[in-house]
Amino acid sequence: MGWFFDLIFCAFIGIICAFTAHYFFRIPIDNLKGIFLLGFFGWAILEYCVNKIQSGGSTLFWIFGFFLVIGIEYFFILPMITNAENDMIENPIRTSPIVTINSESQLKQTTSTPIEYYRRTYHWTYGHNSPTYTIEIPKPLYEYYRRQPHDRNYAKYAISDLDRKILNSIIMDFKENTDSKIEASHNIVAFVQSLPYFKDAVSTGYDEYPRYPIETLVDNGGDCEDTAILTAALLKEMNYDVVLFRFPKHMALGITCLGCSGTYYTYHDKQYFFLETTANNWVVGQMPSSLKGEKVIVYPI
Repeated sequence: MGWFFDLIFCAFIGIICAFTAHYFFRIPIDNLKGIFLLGFFGWAILEYCVNKIQSGGSTLFWIFGFFLVIGIEYFFILPMITNAENDMIENPIRTSPIVTINSESQLKQTTSTPIEYYRRTYHWTYGHNSPTYTIEIPKPLYEYYRRQPHDRNYAKYAISDLDRKILNSIIMDFKENTDSKIEASHNIVAFVQSLPYFKDAVSTGYDEYPRYPIETLVDNGGDCEDTAILTAALLKEMNYDVVLFRFPKHMALGITCLGCSGTYYTYHDKQYFFLETTANNWVVGQMPSSLKGEKVIVYPI
């Protein structure tokens, strides 16, 4: 059974390499598979060479092991990591002035250098349909929001002039493919609810990292705060009256609407109905039983 314990130990080394790369060097989570394999196979090969030398083998095993590890890293692991990064950054798809953000109220055109875009395609289910939507977001805009403070002033995330053009573009696209504003809003909610859920500690290395709407779109998901903020921003642009509900361990959306029923909270003499944004098929007024009776803080948008 010695080989079994050696295998377990090699896997342990791979996990340590991946953990160190993510939490100490901020390597994106998409790249960790390659780093894990590098640690796993690298240690396995070196251990094999050491055992051969200890049993009377030639030092050629050291040389063999060294070049084998380098070969695996160069021809297999490095391409895997590089491809994961390339999946996030698309090639320039059209010529446009590159932008430099000088303040929160303007984008300044500086040169004629082609700008790079993130291209994202989303798939979800709405009613009996399976819509597909593709969007292109300027890389400098995403980087701008990444540099902003990510504190717990949640309301500010859904209100920003810089991303309004993209949010309005999404809304117009959804309106063109539905028969009414109400149907478009339901489709938008279904779209956001379909985004993958992942915790901040896993995706960013931080325990608390609220995302701006542009970040959530490019990152293709987030946690309850991120999807609630994105939904609030989109519905706000459609002139809906929305707020954010902050529970001790959760965040959701509140919306005023005629004819709605179910769970609501009164804020400034208005009834804001609960709306879950982190999973599919939740409707306005439907609230998880685990949240009932929990203290809630309301953040106006």
